Amino acid sequence: MSNVVVDSKLSIVIATYNRYKDLVECLISLFKMDYQPFEIIIVDSRSTDETETVEKNYPVRYISIKEKNRQRARNVGSRLAEGNVVAFLDDDVLVHRKWSKHLLAAYKHPQIGGVGGRVIPYGMPESHYQKVRKDDVGKIFKTGLVTGNYDIPLESPVEVDSLLGCNMSFRKDVMRKVGGFDENFSGNCFRDDTDYCVQTRKHSYKLIYQPKALVWHKFKGKTTSPQWVYWYTRNNTYFYFKDVFSQSRLRFALFFYRMFFPPRDYVLKSGIKVKLKLTTFALALKGIMDGINVYRTTRPNSM
Repeated sequence: MSNVVVDSKLSIVIATYNRYKDLVECLISLFKMDYQPFEIIIVDSRSTDETETVEKNYPVRYISIKEKNRQRARNVGSRLAEGNVVAFLDDDVLVHRKWSKHLLAAYKHPQIGGVGGRVIPYGMPESHYQKVRKDDVGKIFKTGLVTGNYDIPLESPVEVDSLLGCNMSFRKDVMRKVGGFDENFSGNCFRDDTDYCVQTRKHSYKLIYQPKALVWHKFKGKTTSPQWVYWYTRNNTYFYFKDVFSQSRLRFALFFYRMFFPPRDYVLKSGIKVKLKLTTFALALKGIMDGINVYRTTRPNSM
């Protein structure tokens, strides 16, 4: 255990809603790790299944909130966390036995504010990797496009622009400086994790992708609903104007184009299939307008 940063106390925050069976499998994988966390905090948005029973059956802290907003859940959990490193996991992931050890080992320098890990589809072997043409990991472009590639099995950790929300962590003292997650991201909360990473980097902290901190994610891609498309365009537009637009105002047309026609590599990695119907297109346009309006409301003098 010598590779673990000596003074690290790991708090794990899991936001959940109506995924009791997945949550239990996630917890079981956590309790099988070589290096156990200081605490596990479950923040539940008033599930109607058996989720509230986890506190009776497992050594976790269970909190119930009325809002179905992942950002609010993460804010509640991180405020309660007593560890000096706070990790955020989705409720439908399974962690590798050495996940926490490798995650904490990456905090070798005080300027490293956050560390995230590798994510591959549930049921796949550790060697799995969806090969694409570009190998950038967690890179934010001035067009608003963000490359993932969080399944790449690199030989060593690398610095990145953004981490993936289902497997990311931050120093608690850094989170105090950055503040809470932006609760203006709603619905599917798309780009909420990227936004928080941008805010962290604005405080001159580095973010590290540690490929050995591996989790398996049960999300395997799907054909989206029109409502999903609405939240995707709404949140992505809000993120773009908040975090990217001021850097290169001339590229906003390409940003909108890429929302509807993303690069092939991006589609392959996401596993998401979008059927462009007339109603879907209308909801997408509404999402764009609502995203702009949210930004204008929160930052009236920025456009």
